Amino acid sequence: MHYNISTLRRHERSLSEEEARKILHHGLYGVLSMQHSSGGGYGIPLHYAWDGGESIFFHAAPEGEKLRCVAQEPNVSFCVVSEGRVLPQHFSTAYRSIILQGNISRVKEEETKMQALRLLLQKYTPKEMERGLHYAAQAVDKTCILQLNIRSWSGKHGFEVP
Repeated sequence: MHYNISTLRRHERSLSEEEARKILHHGLYGVLSMQHSSGGGYGIPLHYAWDGGESIFFHAAPEGEKLRCVAQEPNVSFCVVSEGRVLPQHFSTAYRSIILQGNISRVKEEETKMQALRLLLQKYTPKEMERGLHYAAQAVDKTCILQLNIRSWSGKHGFEVP
């Protein structure tokens, strides 16, 4: 996973890798952008869990447009925005965001699926871990998990109030 801010037009607005990691860890959701199966772009907001390393996991329906897009073209991007607010008096926006580039695939191994479900439960329903893991173990064979392997990523911020 290569943190790369060299392609940012406004280098003075780049985030440190540490700041970007915080956004990736704590973000509520992000937008997965893919190539639509019939051409053009396709973006969809998704909850996600990061493994602390080079992978992000998504829970998905076992069929649908997202899976068709991924099957056709696994190169995707994923964007997470935090702290977004409009600053009308400055004609600008304050925000922090990260964009990740990588390959996405459907997870086949039950052990990896359970790891992903555990991460999602820890992030979104930590007080329901025991019940959630019990449910996940019963449904893991029917559960669809997507894994985004991060190739490169960057982070930046918008206007900062003086």
